[in-house]
Amino acid sequence: MSGSSKLGRRRFLKYVGAGLVTATAAGAGYYLYSKQPRYAPSQIATVTIPKGWESASTYLRNNPPVISRIDVKPKYINPTTEITIRFTHSSYDPDNDPLSTKWLIDDEDVSHEPEYSTKLSEGDHSIVLKVSDGESEATKYATITVDPEQIYPLKQLHLRYKGVRYFAGTVIPEWLGHPNPSNEEMDEQLDTIRDELECNAICVCGGSPSEDRMIECGKMAIDKGFERIFVQPSYVNATVDETIDRIGRFAVKVRRLREMSDAVVYMVGHEFQLETAIIGGQDWYERFENANKGIDLDKVVAVYPRMFKRIIDVCRQNYGYPISYAGTPWELDEDLIPWSNPVFESIGIDAYIHDFLGWNEDWMIALLNRLKRFKKPIHCADFGMMSYEDADKFGGWCPLYARENAYDEEPQVRYTRRTLDMLNRARIDGCFWVQYNDNWVIGHGLYHPITRKRKKGFYMYKSYKPTG
Repeated sequence: MSGSSKLGRRRFLKYVGAGLVTATAAGAGYYLYSKQPRYAPSQIATVTIPKGWESASTYLRNNPPVISRIDVKPKYINPTTEITIRFTHSSYDPDNDPLSTKWLIDDEDVSHEPEYSTKLSEGDHSIVLKVSDGESEATKYATITVDPEQIYPLKQLHLRYKGVRYFAGTVIPEWLGHPNPSNEEMDEQLDTIRDELECNAICVCGGSPSEDRMIECGKMAIDKGFERIFVQPSYVNATVDETIDRIGRFAVKVRRLREMSDAVVYMVGHEFQLETAIIGGQDWYERFENANKGIDLDKVVAVYPRMFKRIIDVCRQNYGYPISYAGTPWELDEDLIPWSNPVFESIGIDAYIHDFLGWNEDWMIALLNRLKRFKKPIHCADFGMMSYEDADKFGGWCPLYARENAYDEEPQVRYTRRTLDMLNRARIDGCFWVQYNDNWVIGHGLYHPITRKRKKGFYMYKSYKPTG
């Protein structure tokens, strides 16, 4: 680190409430949810499918058929007017009588085949399935909502990689907003990310409880042809030694993914200054509070050189390929990351705009331009906004003010447009929405976790077409 990069306490305090406090929005929000009972339980989704099927049977002279399962795809997000919906079912007859099928949509008889596919217009549609053995009949009823295909004009995104951060599992159990998707859910959601959002990149995230799920998600991403696949673990609340040890052990598993595809890159961490127990405090929340008070901030500068040297050594030994890292603007502005080391193949920055800190578009573009001196690809590794009234006024601090605020999708729209327009000006290499899947209703997720409707932020991000 150069002499000009070494920070005294006064320079640290200049950044208190700035880079140190701008933790990843998603991580901050979920931790605060677990610490503060001020959020309504209804804000956390607890259901898998929003509209269940109701059953009825008409009994005549024999045992009626049984409809054991109905599958509708897409299952984990509403279809749009341009998506073909596939209806299938699994039924049986206790008397082994042959069965016939009838599908009705909006009271219209549309098919007598066991499987039926169609597109539907925007809005709610009634679905009825009837299965008969000739004498008795089983019936199921449901309503399916179809979203619009797009609501915003198309724009160009002048970045090579457009992506999202996708949580394959929880970071720590008390972060209730982080989902634990099944293989089926991951498979469908990765298709939506690639095909509908037109993302050619993904950042697979998770913590120590979900490392195997991250690897499974990475394999799916390889099979689906994503061009850039960051694998980013978060070992929240671990000590420096524990963090380095876990990064090294997980590197062995990520290496196997990398040997399958050179699209895979090990992004060894995310905002160590807050996720790792460097600053005093029992957990993330206390470290955040201590950072605001200026407590132990000098430890970050003192620890980082040794910490990154050890991470580089263990990755060379256990991984053997170039790595990356996602840091805050504060870390990058002060050159705390050894980007000049050849082991770093790219630079990750959580490029959140914060007007009240002076971190507007011009400030951020100037920082990104300074980082270009390393002559490596630069990715906005984390950006996004929550879904409550006026959330975008707080930038990356928005989780701190969530509480019981009214649900509002417009802040996502405004912040997405503003950030992507900034990144178009900066002409960096890639961007990643902070979190695609989110069980917190007012969270960062791009779809509503209960209704499965696309948020307006989904459509805004979708409207930016990557040009490469």
